[in-house]
Amino acid sequence: MSHKILCLFVANYSVLQDLKGWLPVDAVVVDGRPGLRWLDMSGVSLTEPFFQETVERAEADGNARGELFTEFDALLQLEKSLDSVAPTGFIFHSSRCGSTLVANACRSISNSIVLSEANAIDKLIARFITDATRDKVKESLYSVFLRGVVHALGQRRTGAEQYLFIKFASSSFSQIERIRRIWPNVPWLFLYRDPVETIVSNLNEIPPWLVDKDRRVLAAIIGSSWEAVEQMSLEELCARTIGGFYATAHRLANANGMLLNYEQLSVPEIARVLSFFNVSPTSEEMEEIACRSGFYSKAASSPREFVADRRAKQERASDRIREMAAAWAIEPYRLLEEKRLQSK
Repeated sequence: MSHKILCLFVANYSVLQDLKGWLPVDAVVVDGRPGLRWLDMSGVSLTEPFFQETVERAEADGNARGELFTEFDALLQLEKSLDSVAPTGFIFHSSRCGSTLVANACRSISNSIVLSEANAIDKLIARFITDATRDKVKESLYSVFLRGVVHALGQRRTGAEQYLFIKFASSSFSQIERIRRIWPNVPWLFLYRDPVETIVSNLNEIPPWLVDKDRRVLAAIIGSSWEAVEQMSLEELCARTIGGFYATAHRLANANGMLLNYEQLSVPEIARVLSFFNVSPTSEEMEEIACRSGFYSKAASSPREFVADRRAKQERASDRIREMAAAWAIEPYRLLEEKRLQSK
């Protein structure tokens, strides 16, 4: 953490009354004090597939951007002063299953804000596990702070914004019940994929959540101790995690929650998702969605034509991957597929 940030503790929140264009870009701890790192994002469009990529672009653009640290209670003041868009739809996923494609499609909707795995959101959600498991007071506080972070990130910076779509990190799905208590009426989507293909993808390019030094989040997801997690292979840990996501989705999916398998992904299905989110795209927006769908969703800076990889992933699956998928994920996946088909 830079000295610049260390010097910007805010005791008098009157100086925060005009934070239009400033966004909380991370949840951090400075000198033992948990809070938020803010960055002046005035004039920066959130166009990258992931929010953190946009932050990195803003920091590297050659303009000296203001930075600020506040403790979380600053959000209570800002909620009264910032004009923000209420959430339109939530995108949850089991990892490597097309959620970025759907988030990118949401960007094609005029006057939309898309927050894709913003650190400040997902780190606060992780606090429900690491700091508020059995503490109702802390759970209430983190719920208030999470609502405040979303309110700050969803602020109208041009005045024209109408829609706010939030794509969460995969691990945040474990806390969907708490998220739904904050926003009970927001429709949510859960994307998922054949577990063998998901494990192959995660082991080919290992995501941070699978090797995070703090094992408490994964331990909570799979219903184990962090000591036991330490002894698990990546194949087992990944299989048990996504199996847990499937089981949660199967238990909670209802009229306000839509299930979508990676194999269904198409322009008509994306249109159906948007309709589920109560959004009616124009023909021009649908043309842009169709164009975006033909390229890899995560390769915004150097677009590459999309090539289906299901067969390749199945062929690369080791015996160990298939064994762990069969032990922990295949049956929850089957039940989830059954529920999706019944809900059509």
